Amino acid sequence: MMTHLTLIVPFSVPPGAGNDATDDVVPGALLRQLELPALGKLLTRATPGPRETHDDPFLRSLPQERWLAGRAGLDTRRVPTAPFMRLADLRQRATDGPPATTLAEEGAQEDQGWACLQPVHIHAARDHLVLMHPDQVDIRPDESAALRAAIDGLLRESGIALDAPHPARWYVAEDTFGELESTTPVRATGRNIDIWLQAGARARDWRRLQNEIQMTWHDHPVNQAREAEGRLPVNSVWLHGGGKLSLVNRLADVVLTDDPFLAGLALAGDSLLDPQPARFEDIATAGGHVMAMLDSATEAHIAQDWGLWLERMHTLDADWFAPVLAALADGRVMGVTLVLGGENHFAEFTVRRADLRKFWRGLGARGDWRALLSDLAMAA
Repeated sequence: MMTHLTLIVPFSVPPGAGNDATDDVVPGALLRQLELPALGKLLTRATPGPRETHDDPFLRSLPQERWLAGRAGLDTRRVPTAPFMRLADLRQRATDGPPATTLAEEGAQEDQGWACLQPVHIHAARDHLVLMHPDQVDIRPDESAALRAAIDGLLRESGIALDAPHPARWYVAEDTFGELESTTPVRATGRNIDIWLQAGARARDWRRLQNEIQMTWHDHPVNQAREAEGRLPVNSVWLHGGGKLSLVNRLADVVLTDDPFLAGLALAGDSLLDPQPARFEDIATAGGHVMAMLDSATEAHIAQDWGLWLERMHTLDADWFAPVLAALADGRVMGVTLVLGGENHFAEFTVRRADLRKFWRGLGARGDWRALLSDLAMAA
């Protein structure tokens, strides 16, 4: 029996009215078009939990990263995503099983921290630069190897050792450029990158290397071939997530995700880790505390493709929230925690089987789940 299910749902909240990304008409129209009967019932029967409240629209991490960091016992102000992402990438590379020492032991034996050096595409708009979503780069292993080889001399001249356990995510020592303030790529995606650029005493050194890499890759054969195929060229790198691997609180018995940060936290906390399933019925017989990240609405939200975002949210209601509600009602799941996130905030809601019988929670203002989402979008 599943004693508890935690579902983390990034970008499941419409933008708030007055956000710089939209006008005041969009949020109301989206809320009216949302048809989420199962999620609505879960929210209106739930007990609200921790909720993020702040008035800073320029936090460099994502709401779900801060929530995970808090649950894991890590710094939530500067979330150290890179060392845990690297741990997950090492696991993925070890296709025949972990090496002689466990992955957690390998990371724990290292005193140095890690930062992620991620190959990206930066688009030149009319008067500013825009970072594209990293998943749109979709770099192949052979392309990654060729691009690394092209900058090997630059890195050696700068005394930088590169660790590349994954084609799309490379790692350097955290202190390579001192203490830099950095931004999660998805946080900066689709925006003018000026305010999201790395900052710190040695930020100029970082930008010098970044510029040299950009010039080296500008007309590289890999990018010529990618453009001929209609794919985005890999024309820059983005440094982010610096920190050290450390002991973490165990998040759940079983963690189901393709997100490298959450996967790394699962490995560090000795949870069973499996890929993200397509629907709840694929894991309905799992036991213990299960955690999953449902991030299918993320890219549509960032791209402001609201038609696709509505479609993805409706699919989540059909494939996840409705069967979870049924499993909660018949006792196959004893409790559910929903962690909903928008652009800048997260909120936690927990509902147990007995709460479904509290019909009065669905009456009046308390029963307006659209108002709950709207309130979260406007949280400050």
